[in-house]
Amino acid sequence: MPKIKTFFSIVASGAGELSGCDSTAEVEMQRTEGEGKMIPTWLVQFGSITGLLAFCVTIWDRLLSARPLIWISPGDYGRQVHFKNLATCDITISAISCYPSSIGVASSQSLNATVRASAGQGFMAILKADQEREFPLIFRRGELLDEDCKDIAPFVMIVSWRRNSSYWLPQIPKVIFSSAKAMRELKSAK
Repeated sequence: MPKIKTFFSIVASGAGELSGCDSTAEVEMQRTEGEGKMIPTWLVQFGSITGLLAFCVTIWDRLLSARPLIWISPGDYGRQVHFKNLATCDITISAISCYPSSIGVASSQSLNATVRASAGQGFMAILKADQEREFPLIFRRGELLDEDCKDIAPFVMIVSWRRNSSYWLPQIPKVIFSSAKAMRELKSAK
């Protein structure tokens, strides 16, 4: 085994110890058994790929799987926003935001719920596993739904939701792009 030569000097802390003497020494060091050997490259790559796969499965399980289905369709009393929970646990719909604010979603078809939605007040709803619910879509400008109206009037609906099994973990909101023109076509399709 090759010997490694190392030189070091001792630094004195006091002025009295400074005598000008050379205080260097030669020390022989030997490597210990197994020192300096590396992990095989294939094992490092295998561990990296395994860690990446575990990360992808976690992201899929926590953020992308079992998202609720949300769509707009004609209903008995106008247009309905349908929610279907595909998860095996309950989910909470914490907020439904519509832009522009002339569109809203009511919690039910009652007069009180319709007035609250028209005033811009939101609601929360819980959907059990495999449950489906409908909420009325409210237009504050009713002339947009008239058959002779030619305005496109696009709108965006953002649905914030959480799983009840891990309520602390925010989920990616569902976004729906539509327009008053599409809602008029839904009415004629029924």
